[in-house]
Amino acid sequence: MPWAYRWVIWLCFLAVSISVVTYFAARQFSKPVERLAAAVHQFALNPQAPPIAETGPRELQEVVKTFNAMQAQIQKFVAYRTMMLAAISHDLRSPLTRMRLRGEFIEDRGQQARLFRDVDEMQNMVDEALAFFRDDATAEETTSFDLPHVLLTIANDYADQGIDIVYAGPAHAVYRGRPFALKRAFTNLIDNAAKYGKAPEIELSCEEADLVVAIRDRGPGIPQDALDNVFRPYYRVDKSRNRSTGGVGLGLTVAQAIVQGHGGEIILKNRPEGGLEARIVLPVAAHPSFASS
Repeated sequence: MPWAYRWVIWLCFLAVSISVVTYFAARQFSKPVERLAAAVHQFALNPQAPPIAETGPRELQEVVKTFNAMQAQIQKFVAYRTMMLAAISHDLRSPLTRMRLRGEFIEDRGQQARLFRDVDEMQNMVDEALAFFRDDATAEETTSFDLPHVLLTIANDYADQGIDIVYAGPAHAVYRGRPFALKRAFTNLIDNAAKYGKAPEIELSCEEADLVVAIRDRGPGIPQDALDNVFRPYYRVDKSRNRSTGGVGLGLTVAQAIVQGHGGEIILKNRPEGGLEARIVLPVAAHPSFASS
C-alpha cells in the first residue's frame, strides 16, 4: 500500500479515536452539569429540596457549594418568616378574647352587636392567616398522583351541595407534586367561581410541557384594573360583600402561593362572552400520558 494511503488511513483512525475520546469525556463532564440543572429545577418546584451532592470538577464543585449555601439561606429565611408571622397571628387571639369578654359588659345592645361583629371579623382573619402559615410550614411530600381524580373529587363535593360542576378532559393524567396543597388551591378557585359566578366548569388540557387547568364561570367577572390586585392578601373586589359569605381575602393568595410553589402560575382573564377564566399552568418534567374516559 502506498505511503500516501497509509497516512490517510492513519489520520482517519486518529480523528475517529480523538472524536470518541472527546465524546465520552464531554459526556462525563456534562453529567454533573445536568445534575446541577435538575437540582435547580427541583428547587424551583420545591423550596424544601435537599442540597446537591458536591461532585464533578473542582470549579463545578465550587458552583454547587455556593448554590447549596444560597438554598440553605433561603430555606432559613422562609422558615423564620413563617414562624414569626404565625406567632404574631396566634398572639392576636388573646386580645380578641379579652375584647369579647369586655364587650359583655356593654349595656347598649347595638354597640355590643357591632363590637362583636368586628371581633368575629378579626377572628376570621386570624384563623385564615394561621391556616395559611400552618400549611406553608407543613412539608407535604412530593408524590405522583392522578390530577383528574383530584379535580373530580372537588366536583363531586360540590355536587353533594347541589352545585353542578362540569369537568372536561382526560380520565387520567399523572402529575408529580403535592396533592393536598393543590387540592386546596383548586378548591379556592372553584369556590370563587361557585359563589360569584354561574355554571362553573373545569377543563384539563396539556400544552407542550405544561398541564393547564382552566376554571371558568359565567358571572360578572373582575374589573380589568383589579385583575392584578386580587392576589394581594385581604384584597376584596367588592368591599361591600358580607364577610360571612365572601371570606377574608386570602383564598387567591393561598392558591397563588401553592401554584407558584410548584413552579406554575395562575392567569386570570375575563371571558368575551361574560364570566371569568382562571388558568392554572403547572409545568411537568416529562410529557404526561393521558387516558381518555
